[in-house]
Amino acid sequence: MQRLRDRVRLANPRRALALVAALALVVRLAGLGVRIAHWDEGRVGYWILRTAASGHWEYRPIIHGPFVQHVTRWVIGVAGASDLLMRLPVAVLGSLLPLSALLFRTRLRDAETIALGVVLALNPLLLYYSRFMRSDLPLALFAFVTLGAIVAAIDTDRRRYLHLAAVAFALALTTKENAILYPVSWLGALAMLSVGTAIAARRDGGNPLDAVQNRTVAVKDRLWAWRRTLPLLPLEILAILVFFYAPRSPDPGAGLWSALVDPSLLPGVIWKATIGSAAAFVDLWLAPDMHAHPYVPYLAHFGAVLAVAAAATVLLALLAIRWRSRPLVGFCGWWALSAFVGYPYVADIKAPWLAVHVVIALAIPAAIGLVAVSDRLQAARLDGRAVATVGLAALLVSSGAFVVGSSATLTYQQPPHGLNVVAQGGQPGGDLRPIVDDLQTIAATNEGADVLYYSDLAVDNESHNDQPPAASNWYDRLPLPWYTEATDATVTSAADVDSMPADPPPIVIANSSHRDVLEPRLPGYSVREEAVLLRPGPVTIGAFGFEYNLGGKTFVFFVDRDALAAGR
Repeated sequence: MQRLRDRVRLANPRRALALVAALALVVRLAGLGVRIAHWDEGRVGYWILRTAASGHWEYRPIIHGPFVQHVTRWVIGVAGASDLLMRLPVAVLGSLLPLSALLFRTRLRDAETIALGVVLALNPLLLYYSRFMRSDLPLALFAFVTLGAIVAAIDTDRRRYLHLAAVAFALALTTKENAILYPVSWLGALAMLSVGTAIAARRDGGNPLDAVQNRTVAVKDRLWAWRRTLPLLPLEILAILVFFYAPRSPDPGAGLWSALVDPSLLPGVIWKATIGSAAAFVDLWLAPDMHAHPYVPYLAHFGAVLAVAAAATVLLALLAIRWRSRPLVGFCGWWALSAFVGYPYVADIKAPWLAVHVVIALAIPAAIGLVAVSDRLQAARLDGRAVATVGLAALLVSSGAFVVGSSATLTYQQPPHGLNVVAQGGQPGGDLRPIVDDLQTIAATNEGADVLYYSDLAVDNESHNDQPPAASNWYDRLPLPWYTEATDATVTSAADVDSMPADPPPIVIANSSHRDVLEPRLPGYSVREEAVLLRPGPVTIGAFGFEYNLGGKTFVFFVDRDALAAGR
């Protein structure tokens, strides 16, 4: 034990974190394309493919920032559309997250720096959403790098970290709209630390304002020293924002690429990318009806997600606050608390991915807590305190077991359990992969329409779905539009039996309630029912006098056996 501990202490953090990042990449890429697309992945993935096909793109706040959309489109453009490649950019970014621990080396011991990389690599929630095509993990990464670069710039006085902070923060702003909440939380945490410092000074008989004044003077001196660098940072941020938010269009005289050819168009493009995007964000996400929901159920759901996927991280962070309190720990504690209290209010749905923004705030305290437990375990063993030794060892083992067990259950289980709060209701609980395989086989050789959506999945004009917003019934098809678009399948609709063609397409999809009506009309078709939500049907759970209604849905799939055989 002592020898292993000495090796960890003496290990070069750069080399150790490189190994941790490699491990993070492995666990993120393992089986990355196995899980069927979540509804949200299918929705955004479909628009990415439509943009690639049409060349048209403009910022729409409902599908969040452009970073993931553009980067994923570039990857798919090179290597083709698949679940693995759709998730690959986020997975790679997630594997780089442990390397950001190096930015905090001036505030952490070497062992704590390495432990921080381990927490960022293996926390079950960060792992799950590193394998999910959403913007929350990239946002957490870029925001964490922003904070780390600011800390490194302050502690080392190296201007390059200021440029890194500017670039990282600009990229954070391109991922998701709640990026603006990070600096708000950080300023609030600094304010609370200042209040705590003033209270401590008063308790010790000093002047409560002295510490604040000294800190203010130090900040002014540092800003003056950086006076030549700071004016460049807004320009760097602006350039990145314009590049990502500027509209794209294949039409001459419109979009970013046309503006680069004709500079007279550039002011209009910059305006749309900045003021226009900000106005769209305000119109949607700051509208009162987006947050018109009861607070307590959302807070309870948020707490349940953290309990299921981040209990070890929360516990270790609390131990750091108790055993290793220091300004950085206090700052992260206030930051995490503001995120935990605030996100249930600003959320428009019960979104488990928002808990990522609490976990990233707890990562540093959790790493410090992990090392603190290890140190106390070693001291207790050397002092012969058997009870303390057993207790601390049990804490370490149980924390590790929780991380492994939670990750295995949440991330690699196919399909996910029906009560998996991290998977969220939009994750299909059925095995849709055979249906997707049949779709790919048929679409490759079939002539004419490949897929027919029936009844409440029907749309009057399929071309209306080419650009968002799509027809309302289209959203009920998710995540299937991602797969029909990826296979270049032709899609049509029928509102009822009478409007079905005499020779229906080889694949017919409907809600399972329509099976008895359609089955006699489709002889020669195999029939399969699968859950397209986490549960096959609605479920009501009673607990503590309350009732919780959980959504569920099952589709019935009809596949023409002859068409499938012809495609093989």
